[in-house]
Amino acid sequence: MVLANVTGGYNGSLVAPVPVEKALACVVLGLASLVGIPGNLLVIWTILLRIKRRSPTIVLIFTLALADFLVLVTVPFWIYALADAWVFGLAFWKGAMYLIFSSMYMSVFLIVAMGVERLLAVLSPFALKKWRKPATTRNTLVCMLALALLLAVPNAILHVKLDAKGRPLHRVYSSRQQELGLLLLETLLGFLIPFISLSVSYSAISNRIRQMTGTSKKRAVKLIASIVVAFVLCWSPYHVINLIRVTSMLARPDSFRAWDKVYRTSKNAAGALAFISSCVNPILYAFAARNFNMGFRASNLAKVFDQMSSSSIKEKRDKESNENERRSESADMLQL
Repeated sequence: MVLANVTGGYNGSLVAPVPVEKALACVVLGLASLVGIPGNLLVIWTILLRIKRRSPTIVLIFTLALADFLVLVTVPFWIYALADAWVFGLAFWKGAMYLIFSSMYMSVFLIVAMGVERLLAVLSPFALKKWRKPATTRNTLVCMLALALLLAVPNAILHVKLDAKGRPLHRVYSSRQQELGLLLLETLLGFLIPFISLSVSYSAISNRIRQMTGTSKKRAVKLIASIVVAFVLCWSPYHVINLIRVTSMLARPDSFRAWDKVYRTSKNAAGALAFISSCVNPILYAFAARNFNMGFRASNLAKVFDQMSSSSIKEKRDKESNENERRSESADMLQL
């Protein structure tokens, strides 16, 4: 992601980033790795070993933590590449790129699924009953994974420019049209369409959250909403830079250089910031856990997740109870 566009361009031109930019990207990546790897491991361990009742929301959180962890384990290699050069071989470079972009798409789909699940929970709980079935949740995850793996394929099969020592430098597009198409696809499916979907979902949810009486229900909605906000803040600069690149390619020759300069001086920092998205979720869980005594401990984290599962189960039972009451009232009216 960061290194993928270090010197990108369909014409294979090579323009090295300024040292300050590389240093900033390395610092951001290093912090993301130090916080995110142990944080996501703790989330994974807590859900696997301490959570017995796993609602669809908890399953989505677990899968998101796993996707974030897989992204972050590649960070040390990118830091070394930014500080010196990529010396780990072309196959590993393409594999790491594929892993990052497939995880990116998977994270997007998971966050959208969380938003939809919360929307159904507060607006249409009876439609949510089918989603809560384990088979439905499993099939949904399989479909999301298949789509994420498919969308990441172009980033693994693009040609790569090598330096004199045979080390990968950047992706090489076969044409301007190919680069435009892939950048727009990445931004549309990886950000704009999910952002619109989440905005609509949480606009509807916000109107109902004021009417909720259960503290656990409100906490679950607010926690997932914070995950969405963090995702938008971390990924929007990266996709804005993508759109700047598209603008530079479509601009008139006299303005191309100005747009291209903005793109080349900002892409590494924006790419590094995107990695923050993979480490911020455990921090958000820690803030949620502060209600059960301060500290980001497995016991407190387990209480947060267990309460979210209990809230989901309670929502289902409450709605079923209300439905039974309505049916009983209808039967009484018919008898009268």
